[in-house]
Amino acid sequence: MRWWIVTLALGAIAAGAGQAAARGETQMPTTAAEQARMSPAEAEVWEVIEAFNKAFADNNPDLYFTFIDEEIVVIIPSSPYRIEGLADDREEFEFSLRKGSTRVGYFQELQPLVRVYGDTAVVTYYSRGSYGPPEDAKTAFLKETDVLVKKSGTWKIVHIHVSRAQ
Repeated sequence: MRWWIVTLALGAIAAGAGQAAARGETQMPTTAAEQARMSPAEAEVWEVIEAFNKAFADNNPDLYFTFIDEEIVVIIPSSPYRIEGLADDREEFEFSLRKGSTRVGYFQELQPLVRVYGDTAVVTYYSRGSYGPPEDAKTAFLKETDVLVKKSGTWKIVHIHVSRAQ
């Protein structure tokens, strides 16, 4: 009997995630208990990451780059080199968006972990999303680490590392 209840629960969760994905939404699939364990500082950092990822999922570079520090360093699977500085990151991001290869259909964060060390925060999570032109979009499963620094009262992302989960 238990397996049947678990199967129904997992099906309902998957259906909800699929519906959110179809609407292009991000979601934090954590329990209320997990969210309650976040300190106020961790919750503040997570809100920044959620807004940053929403701008990413909305293919909105203008909003996306408001979360990025001038001295950003980015390491991503699609680039054979390290991207340094906001100007180079933006150039790479917008080029890929125009080309269509990084156009996002949907994006979801999974299993986020937030750690705050004074004015520095480290956020890790898995993600799944749909990337590419709508007629040729592919689902990708990725691992991401974001490092943020609080400057003048605002959290800014100074480092992003993304790798394939498989």
